[in-house]
Amino acid sequence: MYLVHTVFPLFAVIALGWLVVRSGYLDKQVVAPVGQVVLKVALPALIFLALATTPADQTFDISFLLAYGLGSVTAMALCYVAARAGLALSRGEAAVIALGVSMSNSSFLGFPIAQALLPAEQAVRVFAHCLIVENLLILPLGLLLIAFSTPDQSAQPKARILWAQTRNPLLLALVAGGTVSMLGLALPQSARAVLQLLAQLSAPLALLVIGGMLASLPARGRASAVVLVVMGKLGLHPLAVWGAVGVIPGVSASLAAAGVLFAALPMITIFPLLAARAGQGQLAAFGLLAATLCSFATVPALIHLLGLAQP
Repeated sequence: MYLVHTVFPLFAVIALGWLVVRSGYLDKQVVAPVGQVVLKVALPALIFLALATTPADQTFDISFLLAYGLGSVTAMALCYVAARAGLALSRGEAAVIALGVSMSNSSFLGFPIAQALLPAEQAVRVFAHCLIVENLLILPLGLLLIAFSTPDQSAQPKARILWAQTRNPLLLALVAGGTVSMLGLALPQSARAVLQLLAQLSAPLALLVIGGMLASLPARGRASAVVLVVMGKLGLHPLAVWGAVGVIPGVSASLAAAGVLFAALPMITIFPLLAARAGQGQLAAFGLLAATLCSFATVPALIHLLGLAQP
């Protein structure tokens, strides 16, 4: 019953976002700007506030970063090989699948779920760790794979991929918040109040954005490729992270469980936009749609298995 009360409302908000866009009550053109507000204003405020008010010795856990990174890279590599050797897919399709299975929707779905299930500090902590791995390791690797699968083999596009990550507002918030924490600076109460107001926007708006985005995605794509990306994301990725947590010592049980949950989420919402660089936007859109719909069943089941559905 606790699981119903905590997780069901989150998926209900996603369904509401789908309904208001699908019915025409809101134009689908509003989804992208609202998503930008979440990514560039609300989530950075939340991340900065959480890290800036956390003692420096509790901010980052190297063991968890290594475990989540190892599990994610393992899932990426295995699915790339499966796509090329097993399904005989093109390099572009394989690269897109590799990115899709290893890059979770931590910002729009992971944090709202963690916020509902975990203590506030722990929810932000696991979210911040996953963001570091995804934005400094997985996203650059995936985009490089996509870049090398296209005819343009010049070094300039690859360099731009890496440089673009240094301007990511979520990573800038991580660095700024961590710096304030390490310097032992105290935020003025007025600044905390402003940041808290902005941070409170993140979860509900993010869930509405997911629903609105799903309402405009096409349900078309090669079946074998879609099945691989969905099974890889919802099944292989959490299994790989779970295995990595068992291999790398020093990961706390609470962080390990939360990390497996984040790995079991559908792929990042901008997955179709990233895949379009390899001409695979339709495959990615169908994979994202299928994975998100399947997650309505798989995520609650995993929450129960991990023992996170306890009041």
